[in-house]
Amino acid sequence: MREARALLAVAAAVLAVAAGGLLASPPPARSQAPDVLLNVMASGAKRLNIFIPDFTVVAGADPGALARRVPEVAGADLKFSALFSVVSDPAPLPVGDAEALRQRWSGAAAAGAHAALHGLLSLGATRATAEMRLYDLTSPELRLIATKKLDMPVADGRRLAHKIADEVVFQFTGEPGIADTRIAYVAGPPGAKELYLVDYDGAGPLPLTANRSVNLSPAWSPDSRSVAFTSYLGGYPFLYRLFAFERRPVQLLAGHLGINSSPAWSPDGRSVALTLSKDGNPEIYVLTVATGAFRRLTTHSGIDTEPSWSPTGREIAFTSDRAGPAQIFVMDAEGANVRRLTRGGFNTQPRWSPRGDTIVYTSRQGNHDLWAVSPDGSHARRLTAGPGDNESASWAPNGRHLAFHSSRLRGSRIFTMLADGSEQQPMPTQGGEATSPAWSPRLP
Repeated sequence: MREARALLAVAAAVLAVAAGGLLASPPPARSQAPDVLLNVMASGAKRLNIFIPDFTVVAGADPGALARRVPEVAGADLKFSALFSVVSDPAPLPVGDAEALRQRWSGAAAAGAHAALHGLLSLGATRATAEMRLYDLTSPELRLIATKKLDMPVADGRRLAHKIADEVVFQFTGEPGIADTRIAYVAGPPGAKELYLVDYDGAGPLPLTANRSVNLSPAWSPDSRSVAFTSYLGGYPFLYRLFAFERRPVQLLAGHLGINSSPAWSPDGRSVALTLSKDGNPEIYVLTVATGAFRRLTTHSGIDTEPSWSPTGREIAFTSDRAGPAQIFVMDAEGANVRRLTRGGFNTQPRWSPRGDTIVYTSRQGNHDLWAVSPDGSHARRLTAGPGDNESASWAPNGRHLAFHSSRLRGSRIFTMLADGSEQQPMPTQGGEATSPAWSPRLP
């Protein structure tokens, strides 16, 4: 019910689009369809039911079967969003036949579909262009409500599908989807942990490191270009930065004696909060990336570690044992006004939501499980309840989904779930046991 109210609030704030016929001129690419969402939610439905037939090839040959694969992947993306249910149809739609198109939409509407996605594919030797057309099947005229063209290399058919799905989510909610994102994680046998990269749904795994060392704690920069991480590749736990999509050498960010760990990028991408023990005790510092200057934030006899920035950049959540067993604290970005957030248990790994309204953390009360709390310390609630250990949460950029690792299925694997703890499901990964997921921002 809370999700429905949130969607309605977003939809009500967005201007309705002008009605158009099946063959009318496409509306502006940034138009949206809040009225369809309002109608669906008012009817009591929990998800918008969207009809997605195979795309229609209007130019070129399709040896890679993109007309089938693109809508298949886009449909899976929309299901994952937990906003849509999807009905597929292997029969492509006609082009230029208004009556046949109307009959197909009418049949889908009669079967319970609220909207339809029609794709037109133009395929060249190396490039693929998809024109997506979004229809409102709740209106008598079955109106065209949004259209957009997207161009990608033919080899990037999955990313083309992800971008189409994200645009559909945008049209109905005002916020792009998260299909065109990546997840970095740690995998490998004991003594040789490497970083890997996959699509958000676990497809297309690629190694980010291959240094045969122990690589830990990946953290994405806000521009999605680079990943900060701790590695023993030089024999000591130093902090490095790699560029996930560019052929650039790995950069050393912090190489002090002792611990250089737990990186967290500031929202503006100019700084990295981290844990250093260079002065004896593990404390939280902020590194200005452009200059290499370090600024110390905490000074305490206890251990202060695992910083996590608020989306405004004005506060930092962190883990400390200054009051006994480890708990979650919050301080100003300058290190002042420290306040305790959690009590009871052994609480670590705070992760501040991109929406700013929730901090998820790992609590050990027997097993390790994920909990959530408001930034003022109220409304603590449990998100996982075993079996096994559930740890190391990472927020998707929409603030609605989380990735985490769990040992519930013979060894550690990456799972995803909604922010309320529902829809928990494993993500297929390769490279041995998988831990420490880091969900990227949306890609450019």
